[in-house]
Amino acid sequence: MQKLGIKIWSRDVLKNRAFFDETVKAAKEGLFEYIELFAFPNSYDDTCDVIRKEMSGTKVIIHNSHSAYGFDTGDKNRLESNLRDVNDSKKFADMLKAEMIIVHTGCGDHPENLEETVRQFKIFNDKRIAVENMPYLCSVSKKVLHGTSPEQIESIKKETGCKFCLDFSHATCAANYYKKDVMSEIKRFQKLHPDMYHICDGFKDEINDKHLHFGEGNYDLSYFVNEIISDDTFVTMETGYTPPVDIQPWIKDRNYFRSLKK
Repeated sequence: MQKLGIKIWSRDVLKNRAFFDETVKAAKEGLFEYIELFAFPNSYDDTCDVIRKEMSGTKVIIHNSHSAYGFDTGDKNRLESNLRDVNDSKKFADMLKAEMIIVHTGCGDHPENLEETVRQFKIFNDKRIAVENMPYLCSVSKKVLHGTSPEQIESIKKETGCKFCLDFSHATCAANYYKKDVMSEIKRFQKLHPDMYHICDGFKDEINDKHLHFGEGNYDLSYFVNEIISDDTFVTMETGYTPPVDIQPWIKDRNYFRSLKK
Protein backbone atom coordinates (compact mmCIF):
# COMPACT_ATOMS: atom_id res chain seq x y z
CA MET A 1 0.00 0.00 0.00
CA GLN A 2 1.19 3.52 -0.76
CA LYS A 3 2.34 5.30 2.41
CA LEU A 4 0.74 8.73 2.87
CA GLY A 5 2.60 11.53 4.58
CA ILE A 6 1.69 14.99 5.84
CA LYS A 7 4.11 17.92 5.75
CA ILE A 8 5.00 20.20 8.64
CA TRP A 9 7.69 22.84 9.16
CA SER A 10 10.26 22.80 11.95
CA ARG A 11 9.26 26.36 12.83
CA ASP A 12 5.72 25.11 13.56
CA VAL A 13 7.15 24.21 16.97
CA LEU A 14 7.55 27.97 17.55
CA LYS A 15 4.86 29.52 15.34
CA ASN A 16 2.07 26.96 15.15
CA ARG A 17 2.48 24.58 18.08
CA ALA A 18 -1.13 23.38 18.18
CA PHE A 19 -0.93 22.16 14.58
CA PHE A 20 2.45 20.57 15.21
CA ASP A 21 1.09 18.65 18.20
CA GLU A 22 -2.06 17.62 16.35
CA THR A 23 -0.06 16.37 13.35
CA VAL A 24 2.38 14.34 15.42
CA LYS A 25 -0.50 12.82 17.38
CA ALA A 26 -2.27 11.85 14.13
CA ALA A 27 0.87 10.18 12.79
CA LYS A 28 1.39 8.24 16.02
CA GLU A 29 -2.24 7.07 15.82
CA GLY A 30 -1.74 5.81 12.26
CA LEU A 31 -3.81 8.40 10.39
CA PHE A 32 -0.70 9.12 8.34
CA GLU A 33 2.14 6.70 7.69
CA TYR A 34 4.84 9.33 8.11
CA ILE A 35 5.62 13.04 8.52
CA GLU A 36 7.68 15.08 6.09
CA LEU A 37 9.53 17.68 8.15
CA PHE A 38 10.68 20.83 6.36
CA ALA A 39 13.92 21.98 7.98
CA PHE A 40 13.44 25.74 8.12
CA PRO A 41 16.77 27.63 7.96
CA ASN A 42 18.51 28.21 11.29
CA SER A 43 15.76 26.45 13.23
CA TYR A 44 17.57 23.36 14.47
CA ASP A 45 18.94 24.74 17.72
CA ASP A 46 15.62 26.35 18.67
CA THR A 47 13.45 23.34 17.88
CA CYS A 48 15.52 20.18 18.23
CA ASP A 49 14.67 19.48 21.88
CA VAL A 50 10.91 19.60 21.29
CA ILE A 51 11.10 17.74 17.98
CA ARG A 52 13.29 15.02 19.49
CA LYS A 53 10.91 14.57 22.41
CA GLU A 54 7.66 14.61 20.42
CA MET A 55 8.65 12.97 17.12
CA SER A 56 11.06 10.23 18.16
CA GLY A 57 9.68 6.88 17.02
CA THR A 58 7.63 8.50 14.23
CA LYS A 59 8.48 7.71 10.61
CA VAL A 60 10.00 10.88 9.13
CA ILE A 61 11.36 12.20 5.83
CA ILE A 62 13.30 15.48 5.90
CA HIS A 63 12.83 18.27 3.37
CA ASN A 64 15.74 20.67 3.10
CA SER A 65 15.27 24.42 2.73
CA HIS A 66 14.87 25.70 -0.86
CA SER A 67 15.14 28.75 -3.13
CA ALA A 68 12.31 30.62 -1.40
CA TYR A 69 14.68 30.96 1.57
CA GLY A 70 17.95 31.52 -0.31
CA PHE A 71 19.07 27.92 -0.85
CA ASP A 72 20.55 27.69 -4.35
CA THR A 73 22.79 24.87 -5.54
CA GLY A 74 23.10 26.52 -8.96
CA ASP A 75 25.17 29.36 -7.47
CA LYS A 76 28.76 28.61 -6.45
CA ASN A 77 28.70 31.65 -4.15
CA ARG A 78 25.95 30.06 -2.07
CA LEU A 79 27.86 26.91 -1.20
CA GLU A 80 28.65 27.95 2.39
CA SER A 81 25.05 28.82 3.27
CA ASN A 82 23.79 25.78 1.34
CA LEU A 83 26.05 23.54 3.43
CA ARG A 84 24.69 25.16 6.59
CA ASP A 85 21.13 24.30 5.55
CA VAL A 86 21.96 20.77 4.42
CA ASN A 87 23.92 20.10 7.61
CA ASP A 88 20.88 21.16 9.65
CA SER A 89 18.77 18.76 7.58
CA LYS A 90 21.30 16.01 8.25
CA LYS A 91 21.11 16.68 11.99
CA PHE A 92 17.31 16.41 11.92
CA ALA A 93 17.63 13.22 9.84
CA ASP A 94 20.16 11.71 12.24
CA MET A 95 18.04 12.58 15.25
CA LEU A 96 14.82 11.14 13.79
CA LYS A 97 16.43 8.27 11.85
CA ALA A 98 15.07 9.59 8.53
CA GLU A 99 15.93 7.57 5.44
CA MET A 100 15.57 10.46 2.98
CA ILE A 101 16.47 14.15 2.77
CA ILE A 102 14.75 15.93 -0.12
CA VAL A 103 16.91 18.63 -1.73
CA HIS A 104 15.82 21.00 -4.50
CA THR A 105 18.01 21.91 -7.43
CA GLY A 106 18.96 25.57 -7.70
CA CYS A 107 18.26 28.64 -9.79
CA GLY A 108 19.31 29.40 -13.36
CA ASP A 109 18.59 27.38 -16.48
CA HIS A 110 22.06 27.44 -18.05
CA PRO A 111 24.33 24.37 -18.30
CA GLU A 112 26.72 25.84 -15.74
CA ASN A 113 23.90 26.02 -13.16
CA LEU A 114 23.16 22.31 -13.57
CA GLU A 115 26.88 21.54 -13.39
CA GLU A 116 27.13 23.51 -10.15
CA THR A 117 24.21 21.60 -8.65
CA VAL A 118 25.94 18.32 -9.47
CA ARG A 119 29.16 19.62 -7.89
CA GLN A 120 27.40 20.72 -4.71
CA PHE A 121 25.37 17.51 -4.38
CA LYS A 122 28.68 15.64 -4.46
CA ILE A 123 30.00 17.90 -1.70
CA PHE A 124 26.86 17.27 0.39
CA ASN A 125 27.86 13.60 0.15
CA ASP A 126 24.89 11.88 1.76
CA LYS A 127 23.19 8.77 0.38
CA ARG A 128 19.90 9.87 1.95
CA ILE A 129 19.58 12.87 -0.38
CA ALA A 130 16.78 12.73 -2.95
CA VAL A 131 16.67 15.34 -5.71
CA GLU A 132 13.25 16.79 -6.52
CA ASN A 133 12.20 17.89 -10.02
CA MET A 134 11.33 21.58 -10.34
CA PRO A 135 8.82 23.83 -12.11
CA TYR A 136 10.19 26.54 -14.41
CA LEU A 137 9.74 29.28 -11.77
CA CYS A 138 9.97 29.32 -8.00
CA SER A 139 6.47 30.26 -6.84
CA VAL A 140 7.87 32.54 -4.12
CA SER A 141 11.08 34.11 -5.45
CA LYS A 142 9.96 33.97 -9.11
CA LYS A 143 13.47 32.89 -10.06
CA VAL A 144 14.04 30.54 -13.00
CA LEU A 145 15.00 27.01 -11.92
CA HIS A 146 16.74 23.98 -13.40
CA GLY A 147 16.05 20.32 -12.67
CA THR A 148 12.86 20.73 -14.69
CA SER A 149 13.28 17.91 -17.21
CA PRO A 150 13.75 14.14 -16.98
CA GLU A 151 17.12 14.56 -18.71
CA GLN A 152 18.40 16.96 -16.07
CA ILE A 153 17.17 14.83 -13.18
CA GLU A 154 18.68 11.74 -14.78
CA SER A 155 22.01 13.55 -15.11
CA ILE A 156 22.00 14.57 -11.42
CA LYS A 157 21.09 11.03 -10.35
CA LYS A 158 23.75 9.46 -12.55
CA GLU A 159 26.49 11.86 -11.48
CA THR A 160 25.78 11.86 -7.74
CA GLY A 161 23.99 8.59 -6.97
CA CYS A 162 21.15 10.45 -5.23
CA LYS A 163 17.57 9.30 -4.87
CA PHE A 164 14.61 10.97 -6.66
CA CYS A 165 11.36 12.55 -5.47
CA LEU A 166 8.85 13.02 -8.29
CA ASP A 167 6.65 16.08 -7.78
CA PHE A 168 3.58 15.87 -10.03
CA SER A 169 2.70 19.55 -9.84
CA HIS A 170 6.26 20.65 -10.62
CA ALA A 171 6.34 18.29 -13.59
CA THR A 172 3.00 19.64 -14.84
CA CYS A 173 4.06 23.28 -14.50
CA ALA A 174 7.40 22.70 -16.24
CA ALA A 175 5.80 20.75 -19.11
CA ASN A 176 3.25 23.52 -19.65
CA TYR A 177 5.92 26.22 -19.71
CA TYR A 178 7.98 24.31 -22.28
CA LYS A 179 4.80 23.42 -24.22
CA LYS A 180 5.29 19.68 -23.81
CA ASP A 181 2.63 17.05 -23.23
CA VAL A 182 2.15 16.78 -19.48
CA MET A 183 1.38 13.07 -19.26
CA SER A 184 4.27 12.16 -21.57
CA GLU A 185 6.68 14.12 -19.36
CA ILE A 186 5.35 12.50 -16.19
CA LYS A 187 5.75 9.05 -17.75
CA ARG A 188 9.34 9.91 -18.64
CA PHE A 189 9.99 10.98 -15.05
CA GLN A 190 8.47 7.71 -13.87
CA LYS A 191 11.05 5.79 -15.90
CA LEU A 192 13.68 7.22 -13.56
CA HIS A 193 12.19 5.03 -10.78
CA PRO A 194 11.26 7.65 -8.15
CA ASP A 195 11.92 6.73 -4.54
CA MET A 196 8.98 8.86 -3.38
CA TYR A 197 6.39 11.34 -4.62
CA HIS A 198 4.84 14.74 -3.89
CA ILE A 199 1.21 15.19 -4.86
CA CYS A 200 -1.37 17.98 -4.70
CA ASP A 201 -4.15 19.29 -6.92
CA GLY A 202 -3.83 22.07 -9.47
CA PHE A 203 -4.88 23.08 -12.97
CA LYS A 204 -3.70 21.12 -15.98
CA ASP A 205 -2.76 24.11 -18.13
CA GLU A 206 -1.00 26.35 -15.59
CA ILE A 207 2.71 27.02 -15.03
CA ASN A 208 2.39 28.04 -11.37
CA ASP A 209 2.51 25.54 -8.52
CA LYS A 210 -0.53 26.14 -6.26
CA HIS A 211 -0.62 23.23 -3.78
CA LEU A 212 -4.41 22.93 -3.87
CA HIS A 213 -6.26 20.44 -1.72
CA PHE A 214 -7.59 17.43 -3.60
CA GLY A 215 -10.75 18.22 -5.55
CA GLU A 216 -9.99 21.93 -5.85
CA GLY A 217 -8.29 21.58 -9.24
CA ASN A 218 -8.50 19.35 -12.29
CA TYR A 219 -5.35 17.22 -12.18
CA ASP A 220 -5.97 13.60 -13.14
CA LEU A 221 -5.23 12.41 -9.62
CA SER A 222 -6.73 8.99 -10.20
CA TYR A 223 -4.26 8.37 -13.01
CA PHE A 224 -1.34 9.47 -10.84
CA VAL A 225 -2.44 7.24 -7.97
CA ASN A 226 -3.21 4.14 -10.01
CA GLU A 227 -0.84 4.30 -12.98
CA ILE A 228 2.23 6.25 -11.89
CA ILE A 229 2.79 5.95 -8.15
CA SER A 230 4.41 2.68 -7.16
CA ASP A 231 2.94 0.52 -4.44
CA ASP A 232 4.67 0.45 -1.06
CA THR A 233 6.25 3.87 -1.54
CA PHE A 234 6.10 7.26 0.18
CA VAL A 235 3.64 9.89 -1.04
CA THR A 236 3.60 13.29 0.66
CA MET A 237 0.37 15.24 0.30
CA GLU A 238 1.70 18.74 -0.40
CA THR A 239 -1.76 20.23 -0.23
CA GLY A 240 -2.72 23.54 1.32
CA TYR A 241 -0.71 26.69 0.67
CA THR A 242 -1.88 28.89 3.55
CA PRO A 243 -0.75 28.43 7.17
CA PRO A 244 -2.75 25.51 8.63
CA VAL A 245 -5.28 25.98 11.41
CA ASP A 246 -6.09 22.35 12.12
CA ILE A 247 -5.54 18.95 10.60
CA GLN A 248 -9.02 18.33 9.18
CA PRO A 249 -8.24 19.41 5.56
CA TRP A 250 -5.47 16.78 5.45
CA ILE A 251 -7.73 14.12 6.89
CA LYS A 252 -10.11 14.88 4.01
CA ASP A 253 -7.19 14.73 1.55
CA ARG A 254 -6.15 11.36 2.95
CA ASN A 255 -9.67 9.99 2.52
CA TYR A 256 -9.89 11.46 -0.99
CA PHE A 257 -6.58 9.83 -1.96
CA ARG A 258 -7.61 6.44 -0.60
CA SER A 259 -10.94 6.65 -2.44
CA LEU A 260 -9.08 6.97 -5.76
CA LYS A 261 -7.24 3.67 -5.42
CA LYS A 262 -8.72 1.01 -7.69
